[in-house]
Amino acid sequence: MASAGGGDSRLSRWSSLSSRLAVLIAILLVLSALVTALYAAISARNSTAASSAEAMSNAHRSTSLLIAQAYEEQTAFKDSELAARKSRLEGLAKAQISAIDALRQAAVRGEISEQNAKDVALKNLFDFRYDGENYFFTYTPEMVSLENPNPKFIGNMIDFKDANGKAFFRDFQAVALGPGSGFVDYVGTRLGSTTPSDKISYIEYYAPWKWVLGTGVYIDDIEQAAQAKFDETEKALGVALVNVTFSGDGFFFVLDADGKPVIAPANRDLSAIATTEAGTALGRQLVAEAPDSENVVTHVDATAPFNGTSESWSMDLSTFAPLKWTLVSAVPAESISAPAVATAWKQALLSLGVLALGLLIGLLTSRRIVRPVATMTRAALALEQDSFDPAMLDQAAARKDEVGTLARAFQRMGSEVIERERKLREQVQKLTVVIDRQKVQEQSEAIVSTDYFQSLTERAAELRGRFGEEKED
Repeated sequence: MASAGGGDSRLSRWSSLSSRLAVLIAILLVLSALVTALYAAISARNSTAASSAEAMSNAHRSTSLLIAQAYEEQTAFKDSELAARKSRLEGLAKAQISAIDALRQAAVRGEISEQNAKDVALKNLFDFRYDGENYFFTYTPEMVSLENPNPKFIGNMIDFKDANGKAFFRDFQAVALGPGSGFVDYVGTRLGSTTPSDKISYIEYYAPWKWVLGTGVYIDDIEQAAQAKFDETEKALGVALVNVTFSGDGFFFVLDADGKPVIAPANRDLSAIATTEAGTALGRQLVAEAPDSENVVTHVDATAPFNGTSESWSMDLSTFAPLKWTLVSAVPAESISAPAVATAWKQALLSLGVLALGLLIGLLTSRRIVRPVATMTRAALALEQDSFDPAMLDQAAARKDEVGTLARAFQRMGSEVIERERKLREQVQKLTVVIDRQKVQEQSEAIVSTDYFQSLTERAAELRGRFGEEKED
């Protein structure tokens, strides 16, 4: 028995219940720390991603509104300038029609012959210039020229086409013989130039003489002026986009239909998108993956060298349909994950502190819980070795919890076991005495019953008889 007790005392400290409880608490705390850190990291990343997505969405809306406003202003400017240009053409033509009609009236009154009136009218039209080199032209309903200062348009022009293949003289004819007046747009080539430019002409039919009167002006300057205004807006947007950032290093830019940057932050050089093979491929990819309709944002992950080296970027794309532009907001993927990593480290350090504190508290608590159990273990060993003293459980038995109840029960049981063993020893001692007496008697009876003992008895009796006879003599 003693060897068993000695063996238990030599058990490894880590096999004790308190150590196992401490290890269990440590495992639970570590698992809790890992789960908490993981949850915090995921939450931080989701929060950062949501915040970045909201910022990018707001940037898409606000930038789209700014571009739409600039586009509307450009369109309104062009419409206004074109309307003014048309109004002036119509006014000049009406004035010429009035002058022609005055000559016709003079011919009707006999003040001048009709042919003379027509000759004067055509001469006046041929000589009239406005805004530099702009002039009037006159044709028959069949589009045969009556007068035109430009020798290029003398003769039957019904099938003449502009650089775009448009037979605009047929349109002159249709306006003249249809509504009687109106505008026709086409392209013409300025004197001294080889590049076609947009042009518009006002056509009016003078029925009394069956003349088709017209005058036209180039309107490409309107587009140029409008584009100049829009270019200024683009530059202003580029300056404004410097302050549009997301998650630290994110930024906003705009691509045209070919994937080339048209608006970029003033502090960013995105020329590589238009000049390098990888850049042009990226530009085409972004344009291809952009949504077809406005007010829709799509997400794409791509590798781009925006910061000098290729890295992963998280991008949102939207479309400005009137100009076929693609609006791009780009954020380094690392910028989204970095807060999550930082939060995870902070949470891990905090968890380590909680773990250390928890281990200390757990160890102290486990010792307090296990100490009475250890006392009862020693009491059990003492009971086994016949050295049990109920007083050794007094402290544990004084507790008010389940351990105290167990200690009191063990104390009673130990006392009862000791008492039973005492009584058993007494009974054994008594039984031993009885057994010893019985054995003596049995051995005596066995000796007496032997032939040898009987022979000795007879000889002894014989000897006593002889000894008595000799004594009498």
